[in-house]
Amino acid sequence: MATRPTTQPAVTLSDEDRWSHVQLLLHDDTIRLYARVAGLFVLLYAQPLARVARMRADQITVDAVGVTTATFDTFPVELPGPLDRLVRTHLTCRGQASYVSRPDTWLFPGGIPGKHLATENVRAQLVERGIQPMAARNAAMFQLAASMPTPILAEVLGLAPNTATRWAALAARDWSTYTAQREAHLRRRS
Repeated sequence: MATRPTTQPAVTLSDEDRWSHVQLLLHDDTIRLYARVAGLFVLLYAQPLARVARMRADQITVDAVGVTTATFDTFPVELPGPLDRLVRTHLTCRGQASYVSRPDTWLFPGGIPGKHLATENVRAQLVERGIQPMAARNAAMFQLAASMPTPILAEVLGLAPNTATRWAALAARDWSTYTAQREAHLRRRS
């Protein structure tokens, strides 16, 4: 029985271009706010655009002192400024239609009551500004895989362990001893 070969992820967007896109989305008020927030989740946290479009409002929390977090899988991630301010602004003015005044569970409500925004709607807004979501996600994933241990990458971003391992290999980082080092460190502290 033939097995399908595992394809190695590809990075086609430079880190410099990725940060240029981040700056554009952070500061260009002519881009719709929902596209800015969704695009920043792709560029900074390597989230697939389809998953971002399906995010629920309760995945964003603002604590008593104003710290804003997003939970992409199971762990909340603190959002840095000015992204935190954009997200809080988005929470106060989601959607355009009259039914939006009713409670909606979606972070990005769509044009049909009770439905989330279509992924293609966000994608079109980003592409119009020269941002290719898949290339942006891959560039972010490459950077994140190079900067954090594979188990944490998988848990925080909601990746399969094999996917996180492939990205770590592409980023030429060997985090294979991280778990053993972490356990030894915790034992020493106990």
